[in-house]
Formats: sequence, structure tokens, C-alpha cells
Amino acid sequence: MPSWKSTTMVPWLAVLAGICAALGWLALGPLITTALGPQQLKGTNPLAGFEPLLLRTGLDDNPSGGSLTAAGVRADLSFRIKPDGYGGEQQQPVLRLWPAASEDDTPISLLTDTPLLEHMGLPSPVTNALMQMVELDMDNDSPEVLFSQYSGGAHCCALVTIFRENHQGEWQAIDAGAFDGDIFAATEPVPGHGYLLATVDNRFLYRFSSYTGSSAPLQFLALQGEQMIDVGHQPHLRPLFEEDAQRQAQRLDNHGGGEVNGLLAGYAASHARAGRIEEAWPVVLQRHDRDSQWGLEYCPNEEYHGHGGDCGQKSMRHPNFPSALAALLREAGYISEDMVLADKP
Repeated sequence: MPSWKSTTMVPWLAVLAGICAALGWLALGPLITTALGPQQLKGTNPLAGFEPLLLRTGLDDNPSGGSLTAAGVRADLSFRIKPDGYGGEQQQPVLRLWPAASEDDTPISLLTDTPLLEHMGLPSPVTNALMQMVELDMDNDSPEVLFSQYSGGAHCCALVTIFRENHQGEWQAIDAGAFDGDIFAATEPVPGHGYLLATVDNRFLYRFSSYTGSSAPLQFLALQGEQMIDVGHQPHLRPLFEEDAQRQAQRLDNHGGGEVNGLLAGYAASHARAGRIEEAWPVVLQRHDRDSQWGLEYCPNEEYHGHGGDCGQKSMRHPNFPSALAALLREAGYISEDMVLADKP
């Protein structure tokens, strides 16, 4: 057997080449990752596999609040008793974020310690809120903390606030919005594609009919930086919109009459997200209520804020429901700005 001295140098050159290549990748890796932009390489974020933690509070569940701890952050949710001005009491949720060295309970003094962030919720006669630690922003090194509280009132509202750590290490509150229905947490609608706020598009409620006559399409919101954006156009979500389109079509088929325009709006929107607006639009032209004036008036160059609001300038009118619906679909991003949809059969 030849000694190591007589061994050919080719394998050693290959090893050296491999080392040089590895060093080159270490030097160029950050530049390559930066060049990829927001589409991060899967697995590069240490929290990519983070499993969400959830704490729900109510009369029967954690009525006094509780804590969640993960990834060096502890989130505490408690309630402060406040008089309601009528001889009764209300409970105001208080959310505090603290640094935590481990997932074990960390002793914290409210008198001497300073929280990373403190948030006062809306005083309410009922304890109905939730807190969730969940990875929503892949661009930082901490999970986000989602807080959802029920505001009370008819058909409203789940108030959602998200707390994220920015690149300066400061925690900031992001108002995600007020949503129809009960409180809710972030979910992963399609496994492996990240956590989102899965709700319905509230812009379609009351837009062309009453609440009970409205049918809103699904909506999926993602956190990008300091903003929540609608990501319903992403291809992996299309099967969910196809199911929603079938549901909307079935509800339209079972419609017994009255306020059909509110149903047609959701029907067209879900079909648009499923890539089937050409199939749905003839149904809109054929079945819409030509006598209804609901939703035809609008405020130019202003965001729609719901029915009953002050336009703030001279209002304008769409000639008919198909024209108004097409404008909403463009405004909300369901169809492209240059897509032309007929307003008459």
C-alpha cells in the first residue's frame, strides 16, 4: 500500500478547492440573499418553524389573563378594573412585553422593571380577548405578538393589533384593523406558506345591500414591515377562492329574492380571485337588481369608509350596479386597472 507521500495531489487540490468555494459562499452569501429581495430562502430564518402560542381569555378561560414566553420575549395579558360611569365596572386589557432569558417563568416586578412595550386595550363589560405569539414577519428575529379584542356592538368588531420588533430592536404597535365578527388569531391557510390573518373582505359588507344581504369574499392579510397587505392574488391561495366561489354560487342559487346585488358582489369577487371573472360577469349582468340605488353613489379619490359617512366633497354616481361593482373590484385589487367589464348585457 503506498504511503501518504506517494498519494497523488489531485484529491488534496479538490479539498482545497472545496474550502475556497465554501469561503467564497460565506463572503457572497449575504449579497446573494440581498439580491433575492423579499423572497427569502426557505429555512434561513431561525423562527421559520416556530409554532404559535395562544392564550384566550373569557369568563370561562383565563378570566384574569396570563403569559406566553418564547424566543426571548414574554407577553403578559392582564385586566384593569375601571368604572363605566353608570355605577358598574368595565375591564380594560393591558398587554406588556418583557425580555425573557428562557421559556421558564421570569420574575418581573411592575414597580422596578420597564417593559419593552405596554398597550392598553378598549375597556369592555366582558372579558373577550386573545393573545398569540406567532411568526408573521420573516424579516426580523423575533416572533410577533397578536392581540385581538371584541369591541361589542352589532356585526362588529374584532380589533386586531400586532406588535413587532423592528431592525433597531424597538417594539412597535401596528393596527391591523377592525374586522366583522368575533376575535380571531392568525392561521396558516395553506400549510408551509406562513401565517396570515384569514377573514372576509369587510369592504363588501353594506356596500350594495344590508348586512344580511351582503356576501363578502375571503380575504388573507400578511404583515410586511409595518403594513398589512392583501395577498389574495398569490397562486397557492387560489384553491381556497375556488371553494369560496362554489359557496357563493350556491348561496346565489338558493337566493329567494331581494337584495341580490350584495350577493352578486361577493360572487363576482371570489370568482375573480379564482381566475373566473369572465364566467361570473354574465351572471352579474343578468341577475342584478336594476332598481336598487344602494352603492351607486361614491366619493372620487377617497377611500371608501362604509355607508352613512360624509363624502367630504361633491359625490358622484355610477350609472348602474355593474359599473359600481367593477369599480370596487379594481379599487380592491380583484381585477387589473385596465380590465374592462361591460355594464350592460
